[in-house]
Amino acid sequence: MDRTATATPHALDEPVASADRPAFRTVLGLARYLTVCGIAGITAGVVVGGAGSRLFMRIAGAAGAERAGGATTEAGFTVGEITFGGTLGLIVFVGIFAGIVGAALYVVFRPWLSWAGAWRGVAFGGVLFAVGSATSDVMNPDNFDFVMLGNEALLVAMIVALFVGFGALIDPIAGWLDRRLRAAASSQVRSGLYGVFALLGVVFGMAALVTSIFTGSACDCDPPIVASVFIAIATVGTLAWFASAFSGSARLPSIARALGLVGLAGATAAGLVRAIGDAATILRG
Repeated sequence: MDRTATATPHALDEPVASADRPAFRTVLGLARYLTVCGIAGITAGVVVGGAGSRLFMRIAGAAGAERAGGATTEAGFTVGEITFGGTLGLIVFVGIFAGIVGAALYVVFRPWLSWAGAWRGVAFGGVLFAVGSATSDVMNPDNFDFVMLGNEALLVAMIVALFVGFGALIDPIAGWLDRRLRAAASSQVRSGLYGVFALLGVVFGMAALVTSIFTGSACDCDPPIVASVFIAIATVGTLAWFASAFSGSARLPSIARALGLVGLAGATAAGLVRAIGDAATILRG
C-alpha cells in the first residue's frame, strides 16, 4: 500500500472477529491481497518446507546413525548422506510445492483465525498440521522410515514443528509485505504485476490444493473425504467473504463467517483424529 495513505487500513488488517468486510474494496485490492499471501507462502515453503525438511533429515539421520547409517529411506535418500543436488531438489521442488499449497490454505483459513490474535500464525500451523495429516502420508505409521530410524518421539515432534514453523513464518511475512507493498492503483505496472501473480496463484494454488485434498495422489490412501468437505466449506465461506467487499448485503459477512468457522473447526477436528491415531501407533513402535 502507498505509504502516504496511512489512514487506509492494509488489506490484511481486517477485523474478522466482528464479521466486518475485507479492507480491500476493489478487484485490484483483492489481487494485491492474494499476491501478498502467495509470496509469503512460497517464501515460508522454501525456508521451512525445503531447508527445514533438509534439517529434519539431518537431525533424524544423526539420531539414528548407529542403527540406520547408510540405509535408504522410503523417499530414496541415503541416511547420513547430504548432497547438494538433494538439498537443492528439496528446496526448489518440495519447498515451492509446499509453499503453494500452504499459501492456498492460508488464504482459505486466515480470515477465520483472527481470534488467535498475535498467535494466528501458530494457530494456522496447527490447522495446517491437522489438514496435512488428513491429506498426506506425513505421519503414516506404515512408513518403514519410522522403524528404520527409531527415535519415534523425536520424529513426530519434528514433523509437528515443521507445520507449526510454516504457520509461524508465513503470517509475519504476509504482514511485513502488506506494510511495504504499495497499493495496486498507485501504478499501472504494479497493478498488472499484482493481477498476473494473483491469477497464477489462483490457478496453481487451486490445482495443488484440489490434487492434495480430493485425490489420493498425496498419500497411499483413499481421498480424505471428511476433511476435504470441511475445507471446501471453509473455501466457500472465504469466497463469500471476498464477495462481501463488493456487495451491500448486510447478511453476507455473517454467512461467510459461519461457513468459514464451521469449515475450520471440521477440517481441524477431522485431521487431528487421524494425526493423534497415527502418532499413537508410531510411538508404540
